Formats: sequence, C-alpha cells, structure tokens
Amino acid sequence: MAMHAMILVALLATSPASAEDAALRRLVERFEAARLGFDPAALEETLSPEYEEISPAGAVDSRAEVLAFYAPEAKKPAPPIQSDEVAVRSAGDTAVVTSRMSVMLPGGASRSMRVRYVAHRSGGAWRLISTQYTPIPPARTQ
Repeated sequence: MAMHAMILVALLATSPASAEDAALRRLVERFEAARLGFDPAALEETLSPEYEEISPAGAVDSRAEVLAFYAPEAKKPAPPIQSDEVAVRSAGDTAVVTSRMSVMLPGGASRSMRVRYVAHRSGGAWRLISTQYTPIPPARTQ
C-alpha cells in the first residue's frame, strides 16, 4: 500500500498540470526579474504583442509603454520585494497566476498588493497578455 501511495505521489508530481504550473511560475519569475532589472529585452520575451498592464494607480499601459518605462537609463534603486501566496489556474491555453507582492519600505514597514498575471500559450510558449497590480490596504489599527 505504501508503494502505491509513493507511485501516486510521483505521478502527481510529474503530471502535466504541475509541469504547466512550473512553466507559468517561471514565466512570472522571468517577467519580474526583467522588470526589476530594467531589462527591456528580457521583458519583451515574456510579453505577448497585445500585452496590457494596469498599474497600482489604475493607469492602463500598453506593451510599448511598459517596455519604455523599463528602459535601462530609467533604472532607479528599488526596495526589496517579496512574493508569496502564489496560485496558478489554467484552462487550455489561458492561465491566471495570482500572488501577493510586498514592498519593503525604509524603517521596516511594508506595502502589499495583489498581482494578477494573465498568460496565453501560443506555439507552445507561454506569454503574458495582461498584468494588474491592486494595492492591499494596510490593516486598520484600532
């Protein structure tokens, strides 16, 4: 019985769904690394031609605007950023990756936002078609 359980665990660990989830997580990691590194060439590889982004302030930016924003000459020091609570959901050639991103501010405070990445698979490769950043209000003190 224990052997059957180990085989089942091994099959689940290597299932197409987990491989797909891993590919989508890597896509998001590559996107975030390129964004934080102000590397438009690497960023471009993660974005579909129709990419659109909604900023934490609610602005809607086209792919061209996003790539221009992350030009190397515009790079500024960035505070430490941490992502967690990652969830991947896919249906066919469309997937949604949701996470919580926390920005560490001077003095030990942090601000968090929920990030939703929408990806589409074309020609066997996943690319982002949209990202939305939604600020999470700080906890209220009583």
